[in-house]
Amino acid sequence: MKNSMIGVITGDIVNSRQIPVEEYDSMLYRLHQTLESFSERYQMHFDVFRGDEFQLLLKRPEKVIYLATIIRLSLKSGSTNIDVRQSLSVGDSNELRDDVKSSTGEAFVLSGQNLNKMKSELLIFDSTIELLKHHLGSTIELLDAHLSSITKTEAYVLINYLGDPEVSHAELAKEIGKSRPNTTKMLNSARYNSVLKYLYYAENLIIEARG
Repeated sequence: MKNSMIGVITGDIVNSRQIPVEEYDSMLYRLHQTLESFSERYQMHFDVFRGDEFQLLLKRPEKVIYLATIIRLSLKSGSTNIDVRQSLSVGDSNELRDDVKSSTGEAFVLSGQNLNKMKSELLIFDSTIELLKHHLGSTIELLDAHLSSITKTEAYVLINYLGDPEVSHAELAKEIGKSRPNTTKMLNSARYNSVLKYLYYAENLIIEARG
């Protein structure tokens, strides 16, 4: 496949060597399960390597920020002590292969290089398309700061909501085994409406740029 726009996420677990063995195994299982659950739906391929690093490519690049958010919420909802750095990019791919690490193109270069440059931030975005680089490269900092601030319980409620934004608070409460008032309170604390609006904004912007 030549010159096809894709999304790429390159990530690693923060302070992975400090995670107790039992939590580490649970974290890896949660990460694999999360990635597997979206593989077919979003035409995604992924590799997890060296135990705490991963890379995935999306043939539907408009979902790249959504999936990065889901990955982070999934890990945070499993343990308050686990977080993840993710470098996102949207661009062309010269050659896609089933083995993600062997695929090539601008999107892979940007994502991999930028991960190595990350300091205190845990979520960054870059693109060969100036429109996306300008608008999403800066605004994603707000999403990053917000996701860093939410609690384990808020992450759990938010990830379940984002899985089906049309679900009512009452239905969601039943699904996660909490009262409706408590569910609504946690959703509000997690700023669910603002998160969803931003994810829709980013998705539509990428679709527009993709043409």
